Amino acid sequence: MSDTNNVLEIRDVTVHFGGRGGLLGKAGPVVKAVNGVNLDIGRGETVALVGESGCGKSTLSNTIVGLQPPNSGSVRIGGEEVVGADRRKLNDIRRKVQMIFQDPALSLDPRSTIGATIAEPLIVRRIAKGKALTERVAMLLQQVGLRPEHADRYPHQFSGGQRQRVVIARALALEPDLVICDEPVSALDVSVRAQVLNLLVALQKRMGVSYLFVSHDLGVVRHICDRVVVMYLGRFVEMADRDTFFSSPKHPYTRALMSAVPEADPMIQRSKERIILHGELPSPANMPSGCPFHTRCPLATEICSEVRPELTPRPDGALVACHHA
Repeated sequence: MSDTNNVLEIRDVTVHFGGRGGLLGKAGPVVKAVNGVNLDIGRGETVALVGESGCGKSTLSNTIVGLQPPNSGSVRIGGEEVVGADRRKLNDIRRKVQMIFQDPALSLDPRSTIGATIAEPLIVRRIAKGKALTERVAMLLQQVGLRPEHADRYPHQFSGGQRQRVVIARALALEPDLVICDEPVSALDVSVRAQVLNLLVALQKRMGVSYLFVSHDLGVVRHICDRVVVMYLGRFVEMADRDTFFSSPKHPYTRALMSAVPEADPMIQRSKERIILHGELPSPANMPSGCPFHTRCPLATEICSEVRPELTPRPDGALVACHHA
């Protein structure tokens, strides 16, 4: 039964690649990008999804918007099932979810004015035309801190921060329930990054939109999120609200990520313990037995290599998948 307070509900989603039809018709290795994850996002909530490159964050994001079909599981957006939906229904569902990508320069067509770029989804869905369309584009530009007369300019005439504002305006054009922000500020300077993050927060308060904020930067995550989900080799290993997460990280992998976040106070930075993870990130095509993190974990014991821990509730409300957390 779907919860009407949730804009996104993910149940037991698995995404694997390969295994059949490999080179010369031989079966290749199975890449287990996402392995049975569950997640809800409420209306007006921001959930951060963090982890190293290659942990499955982008694959899960593509699955949510219907670009990558899962091997199994369920994805509901606004109560509507994405998995197995026909083209017409999927097209209707996609109006409820939009994406903001990492590089604004690559997200925009250099041959189109930004006014045409923002107007495109409104035209395709026959929401507005003529004067109403022009006014809608002008309103969207103003919402993201740009001027209506900017509609006639091309992407190369804007700075990186301004281009990202254009991308945000396009993402909000259809008034979605959920916006997936895939590393939306990692390509920006620090000062511009803060401006874009503050803009996202202000727009959320005004419009009630929900965000899935995909990032590896915990400093950015701390500024914007309500809850944090940590992903490692296709699995969620820790989930907690922001205050609990940053005050009391429990999983050894989470603590290693936290130790890498620089502190503003030089005295605190010098005294801070840095947790170094030894060994390479295992290949998702050759997953370790038991806990996927045990090959790099400083707390690993025999049970870690034999039994995979499940997400377990803790007294403070956090969920942790670790035998020794």
